[in-house]
Amino acid sequence: MHSILNKIIREKWVKEDSTAVFVIKDCILIQNFTGKNYTYRVVNYVTGQQKYLFYRRHKLGEDDSKRVMETIKALPFYNMKQAANGMEMIDCIFREIFPKYGFTIRQEQVDLSKHMYGSIRDGKIALSDIAVGLGKTYAYLVAALVHRIFSQKGRFHVQKPMVITTSSIELQRSIIYDYIPKISNMLMENGIIVSPITCVLRKGKENYLCEKRLKQYFNSLDSKRKRPSEYQALKKLLDNGRIDLGDVNEISGYDKRKICVHGSECMTCTQFKTCTYQRFMKQARKSHYHFQICNHNYYLADLRKRRLNQRGLLPDYQLTIVDEAHKLSDSASQIYGTILIENTIHRLMKGMVQKSNMVKETISTNQMLFDALKESIPNEAYSDETEKFPVIMSPIIKAMINKLISNLQTIQKKIGPSNRQISYEFSEALKHLRVLLVQDNIYWMENPRSKGQRTLASVPKNLSKVLGYDLWQGNHPMILTSGTLALDMDFTYTKRQLGMEGLSDWKIQELTKTSPFDFQKNCLLYINGQIAYPNMDNPTYIQEVSQEVMRLIKASNGHALVLFTSYKPLRLVYQKVREELQDYELLEMSRGKTKILNRFKESQNAVLFATGSMWEGVNIPGDRLSHLIIVKLPFPIPDPISDYERDLFPDMKEYLDEVLVPKMLIKLRQGVGRLIRSESDTGVISILDVRASDNGRYYQDVLHVLPKCRRAENVKEIQVFLKEKKEASYFE
Repeated sequence: MHSILNKIIREKWVKEDSTAVFVIKDCILIQNFTGKNYTYRVVNYVTGQQKYLFYRRHKLGEDDSKRVMETIKALPFYNMKQAANGMEMIDCIFREIFPKYGFTIRQEQVDLSKHMYGSIRDGKIALSDIAVGLGKTYAYLVAALVHRIFSQKGRFHVQKPMVITTSSIELQRSIIYDYIPKISNMLMENGIIVSPITCVLRKGKENYLCEKRLKQYFNSLDSKRKRPSEYQALKKLLDNGRIDLGDVNEISGYDKRKICVHGSECMTCTQFKTCTYQRFMKQARKSHYHFQICNHNYYLADLRKRRLNQRGLLPDYQLTIVDEAHKLSDSASQIYGTILIENTIHRLMKGMVQKSNMVKETISTNQMLFDALKESIPNEAYSDETEKFPVIMSPIIKAMINKLISNLQTIQKKIGPSNRQISYEFSEALKHLRVLLVQDNIYWMENPRSKGQRTLASVPKNLSKVLGYDLWQGNHPMILTSGTLALDMDFTYTKRQLGMEGLSDWKIQELTKTSPFDFQKNCLLYINGQIAYPNMDNPTYIQEVSQEVMRLIKASNGHALVLFTSYKPLRLVYQKVREELQDYELLEMSRGKTKILNRFKESQNAVLFATGSMWEGVNIPGDRLSHLIIVKLPFPIPDPISDYERDLFPDMKEYLDEVLVPKMLIKLRQGVGRLIRSESDTGVISILDVRASDNGRYYQDVLHVLPKCRRAENVKEIQVFLKEKKEASYFE
């Protein structure tokens, strides 16, 4: 008993002046004297779980001890089948606890969780390419929690938090409102933990409501001119105390920008001490939460602040889990890059009370800058697919940027520190302008024909190196997982994108897990090798694709997602198919209008023509999506960044093999992942790109990354397959 008492004192589970009363199985009764009363608590000396029982004026007698023993025997953590280490506990959770609640035991999931736990325990970086259906979210959550329980830093609730970062709000919400509550309840009911698992969602300030701005904006509205639903939604916000604007659907994006927390206004706000947002932030920054959950942009912004010796956005943490890790490099382009929108400086100058000559000159210089940038774009760069247009940073353009910097500095000094919000906006504009003069940048223009919205953007040429420095300088373990981190079990491309080349091999642990679904039984692959070479400017190609898409839609009685790589061919094919197919609900996803996805999910057998975000992160359950039609292999669209990358390679073939083909194959895997999402799903993958056919240049590459399934030689076989797999109602 004495050795057990010493152990739990060393672990700081109890106070140093504690005494032991008795030991029963895996529990010990601890007594403390307060100077007036004796307090009693029971501690599981293996896990540290404990419960305060009672206090009394006198010490326990022998008869009292017998009654207390019966109380202890009723506790959930008494006489547990204890795990000697983390690996055993993971087995216990997945094999004994989860099945009580209807979960199926999956050996692959158990192995995955153990792999992740081992990486965390040993302080390593885990790269995990995990197919849909293996339950990776449960795997890493259990691994993280088990590590927390078995770590040597003391009790469960006093350790540093763990960070989970993802690219989608949908996954963040699932983790917070589904996965964590379920795991927490199951582990508590079985005595693994004694208090609920806690988490907090962290987002940028623009995602939260400013009560002061809301009141000012609402009072400025004319109820007769404002849309009634939006007016009532804003009025409701005044009373309900909600601050997360992501939970408010009835309010427009314009309204949200008018009422969100903004810039540096908080610094001088008279309501700072009573502000709901500030109270939330004070609570969120505390380290008592088990998990801090955010998106990749927020996480990278935190890393960047720490590198600059600034206060981080997140509290100090002991572990990072990066889900949807294939999107990290995209987020890095936003965080480490910079943009200057034409309207930014124009709006600042229009806000000046005194329209001095310098203010007028700044407005004029700003317009001339963007006119000159537009003129520098080569005519051949304009196409329907292009979103990033190359620009030439000539000496004249740089001189105009320097002129803007000089003018803004002068005007800012005249404003003085009295108006902190305006001064902050000037500082932000100056920061972006200075970055745009850095030599080692890649530059481009967006929206060159939309005056006011014309944008000059840049990213560092050595983006992967800068990202890698921030990601890997810490000593805490990291788990990076996704369904598309590896190609043919090789993580080379991902490592290059994330700046991992300088890391020692012993620091990285790699794992790939293929899908548990029976693709050979439930999925059919059809590749058409007869359509013309992909060229959206070729009318013959558009006609042949349109005709084949119609045949495929009929074969599957709709229920199809037709995926394109850009909007122009999407529109052309959609128009032709719509003219001839009147019996199906055909839906076209245009730029920025993703709500049409809900119509597709609610339909019986609609066909959705889409691109962009529909290639990944979308879950359409059941038979609504039973036919995935990929019109063209998703090679990246050329832009200034890819042009720079190409120049780093000695020839086009090496660039193709090292960069373009891996990017295409990763995107293809993401697209194909939309179809089979569960053990019961059945469907067809159709690819209409001749380059993927038997004699095509990328035939072997494509087959390697696609799931192993049966091949269809013609459209008729698709119809036969689906009639075998689907109920009669599917074809009604």
